[in-house]
Amino acid sequence: MAFTQDRCGAVEYTAILKEQGLLRETNPVFERWLLQKQKERAGRTGPLRTKETYQVPVVVHIIHNGETLGAGKNISDAQVISQLSVLNKDYQRLNTDAASTPAEFQGVAGAFDLEFVLARQNPEGLATNGIVRVQGTKTSWTINDNYLLKSLSYWPAEDYLNIWVCNLSDFLGYAQFPVSGLPGLENSSTNSLTDGVVIAYNAFGSSDDGAFNLLTNYSKGRTATHEIGHFFGLKHIWGDDDGACDGTDYVNDTPNQAGSTGGCPAHPRLTCSNVTSMFQNYLDYTNDVCMNLFTQGQVERMITIIENSPRRASLTSSHGLADPLPVANDLGIKSVITPQPGECSTTVTPAVEVRNYGSNTISSARIRIRKDGVITETKDFTFTPALGALESTAAAFAPLAFTGGNHNATFEILLTNGAADPQASNNTMSQDFFIPPAIAVPFLETFNSVPSSWTILNPDQNRTWELASAPTGTANTAMKMDFFNYEDHTGEIDLLLTPVFDLTSAPAALLKFDVSHARFQSSNDGLKIILLEDCNTDISQGTVVYDKSGASLATVSSTSAVFTPAGAGDWRNEGVDLSLYAGQDHLQLAFLGYNDWGNNLYIDNISLTTDPVHDVSLTAVVAPSPVSCLNQVIPELHIKNTGTLIGSLRVVASVNGQNTTHILTGLSIPGNTEADIELDQLSLSDGENEITFEITEVNGSPDFNPADNTIFLRTVVNKATDAIPIRQNFEGVFENTWTIVNPADGMNWQKKSVGKNTALYFNGFANALSGDAGWLVSPVLDFSAASEAGLSYDLSYGYRSNTSDQFYILASTDCGHTFSDTLLFLQGNALAEGKSSSVAWEPGDESDWSTNFIDLPGLAGQPDTRVAFVFVNDKGNNIYIDNIEFYVSDSPLKLDEPFAVHPNPVEDGIANITFNLPEKDDVLVDIADPVGKILISENLTGILNQTFPFSLSGRPAGLYFVRVRTSDQVIVKKILVIR
Repeated sequence: MAFTQDRCGAVEYTAILKEQGLLRETNPVFERWLLQKQKERAGRTGPLRTKETYQVPVVVHIIHNGETLGAGKNISDAQVISQLSVLNKDYQRLNTDAASTPAEFQGVAGAFDLEFVLARQNPEGLATNGIVRVQGTKTSWTINDNYLLKSLSYWPAEDYLNIWVCNLSDFLGYAQFPVSGLPGLENSSTNSLTDGVVIAYNAFGSSDDGAFNLLTNYSKGRTATHEIGHFFGLKHIWGDDDGACDGTDYVNDTPNQAGSTGGCPAHPRLTCSNVTSMFQNYLDYTNDVCMNLFTQGQVERMITIIENSPRRASLTSSHGLADPLPVANDLGIKSVITPQPGECSTTVTPAVEVRNYGSNTISSARIRIRKDGVITETKDFTFTPALGALESTAAAFAPLAFTGGNHNATFEILLTNGAADPQASNNTMSQDFFIPPAIAVPFLETFNSVPSSWTILNPDQNRTWELASAPTGTANTAMKMDFFNYEDHTGEIDLLLTPVFDLTSAPAALLKFDVSHARFQSSNDGLKIILLEDCNTDISQGTVVYDKSGASLATVSSTSAVFTPAGAGDWRNEGVDLSLYAGQDHLQLAFLGYNDWGNNLYIDNISLTTDPVHDVSLTAVVAPSPVSCLNQVIPELHIKNTGTLIGSLRVVASVNGQNTTHILTGLSIPGNTEADIELDQLSLSDGENEITFEITEVNGSPDFNPADNTIFLRTVVNKATDAIPIRQNFEGVFENTWTIVNPADGMNWQKKSVGKNTALYFNGFANALSGDAGWLVSPVLDFSAASEAGLSYDLSYGYRSNTSDQFYILASTDCGHTFSDTLLFLQGNALAEGKSSSVAWEPGDESDWSTNFIDLPGLAGQPDTRVAFVFVNDKGNNIYIDNIEFYVSDSPLKLDEPFAVHPNPVEDGIANITFNLPEKDDVLVDIADPVGKILISENLTGILNQTFPFSLSGRPAGLYFVRVRTSDQVIVKKILVIR
């Protein structure tokens, strides 16, 4: 299995946390704290090692893709247990390869009396095996998905070592470092929710304990050993100094080292002025089989961390280590029912779900609530009937009034069955929540200032939405995301939230806004708009109604300079139909910018109108195509709705001057979407037909912009047929079987003499109409008898700079009604194959032509096939096509003679005869011996370019003659048979 990930992402992850303001502690401050704790410990205990064994409860969150237990990313319990075994052996230096530690390092090798135990009880105090399985919301994960990944499954980091095992694509693993807990240095409320270790599923566990699906070089479980070393405060052995030999890992007995070590080198390996590197250390990057030790200094550092660092020290006394033993009168708070994180009303009725975790029934409790830290009610509850073991019920309080903004509600159980509750760990629970302000609809926000009723959410506490100058031709301000300077925060998001609005009485809803953005090179900064319901600010629970990034978001060309709009031409107006939400209330919109460290994004003039907007454009005719063999057709049109929800359309179709009206009802086409619609059947005449489609009404009303409601189509009904193989060189009459048409009645393919031959060409050099399309369409081809099929053609084209002419080869299997299969697409310089010209292109000699072959496996066996050669003009240059040939083979032999026999000499008894006749003909093939006796004689019909096998098995070795008789010639060739 190939290895494409980096070994460890702990350094990158820590940098992200610090940049985001989630770890406000500098490395020197942490190291000074740690050194002081090490001195205190040394003075208190004397020896470096403690005599006690530390135990840490582990919960393994397996984030899989829906596989069955033990398959794919849903790894087995046995694989998890094998990893715990590796950890316990490595940390206690009971690993069997400890003897492989070089003699010069044996004296400093250290053992940490640390035991990793799969948790025995979960946060609720119920029995568990310490393994949680959750189907993920993505098929693979990166370090930028840190919050989303860990939010899928999390146990309090104060009580459990969280290990997330998933399909991690950018690193084998990463860990969150410990902190000192000094006041003001840690945002623990946020940081604790991500504390733990993430490991790739195929680097978790050991192949020594089972046939697990593991990476070859990382199959001994040492990735987890390495990352948990970071979790307990160890740094990479080379000090992450980028090979400068001046870094330090703050451990005295690990030699200085110039960068990481990969693979499994031979010992000794010299580094940093002939220092022997300790590449066997678990905190290097070598293959798993090469790692075998921690040093005593590293162990001392980890012991200091586990005794002093928040969320490390508490692990050793966690209730997760003990088997659950129910005690009497143990009532706990299982969840907060209300308030929710987002509350719509300023009046909230607080309620919690309480559960009996004890061994006896519970009939009463006293519970207290604090509103923003102030006690507002202490209430006695009587449970009727009494709660049995593990039964739960709701406990509600008197309604509380809140103002808009951020608030907190904290609940605490004071008494259970009239006495103090003996299990304090589950007696308290808090809920932070936000009550957003409301806004009436319709509304328009022009951002002359940052509106106080709008909310900016800045999770990483770095750059976010801000008011900035953004010219539109005159002085103007808009909301800006400074992606240009948003360094080292790729993937981070920032939200601008509207107030809550109500659509209960709205007949429609249309969101409009202006956007301006330039890419930095090929960056992919993005903008999403997420509709949130019921005041829920959790964007993962919302509906994405708009999502553009990179080129689709950009309104101007890429630039390496800081982007600021220069005028109205740098802006684009966007529309999002929200009519599907008409009739609902408590809605909110989140404008989410996501960073690719590209260039600046601006939004302005956000409006929400509730008046229906009828604006649809008719963009293309899907069916019928420009050439068909059907007289009765069901038209299919492609439309784009740039207004509000479409429920009905009135379409008038005119065929050769005869009008029919088509009423379409029961539609549900949201705004800012595209759709195909079908009309009733139309009748077409043989030959050319002129068809006009016009949308005359939308939802029973005239269209807002009727200029884009009409489309014209010229289509030809041609029922000519032919069976493959065929060849068309355009030397004779072909127009009765092959069709030339321009569906928009523009320029067409034309015959033209090129040297000694005649070809077809499209005069793109003189065509000033961009998008004009010339179609050349074959007759209906019968591929039904073919098990293989192929197509060759000659093409000549000269590229004209700064243009993008397009060439398609399309296939239809329904007689030409629709061309749904694209066999080839080329444009611009790729179409020219290196040939270019600033004047009208005309091929001069053979070097100006290219012969191309396309395998047609999807057409073999199809009876009603058509192939179209389409050139779409972009004011570029002329294109020529000639010698179109269809084969009943996917690997034809091209000849310059009427036929060839191969192989020659014949060794295996099978001779192949390949033909290259100028036109289809019936052929007599005779194979005779040296004295003229005819051994094989066969009549072949409809021969052009096929290959036929003939058996000479059993014939004696020697010279034979192959005679081919066509309608106008006889040709004889010799063939030698050898044994």
